[in-house]
Amino acid sequence: MFNFDDAAGLGDMLTGQNGEMMGSVASLGLLLVMFVVFYFILIRPQRKKDKELKEQMNKLAVGDRVVTIGGLVGFVANIKDDQVTISTSAANTLVTFTKSAIQSVVKRDQLNSDGTIKKTEEPEKTGLFGKKKEKKEDD
Repeated sequence: MFNFDDAAGLGDMLTGQNGEMMGSVASLGLLLVMFVVFYFILIRPQRKKDKELKEQMNKLAVGDRVVTIGGLVGFVANIKDDQVTISTSAANTLVTFTKSAIQSVVKRDQLNSDGTIKKTEEPEKTGLFGKKKEKKEDD
């Protein structure tokens, strides 16, 4: 004989397990979304920056202006395997670093004769939807 009280209890038990499973699926989905956002905000831009710096290190040439991780600024005087010698001051002090200690590189053709970086024209500024921003003039 079939007991309806047992059937109702079985239904409650199934919906309880189903609810727990839906909760764990939702939290797993939220965790996955957070990882994807984390990847696009932090990991991907850092990888792109590292790749660009590695390309600059491979194209490093004598006369390029470099900045080290410690903030030392100078011009490349010599390159030998993994070591770079830079001239750091008017007294031509030579300091040798590994390539991994270089933070940024400015190519020789982007420098003025006095060693400063050439100014480049800024691209035309546009608004949010591509329309040109008009300059506001004070009357």
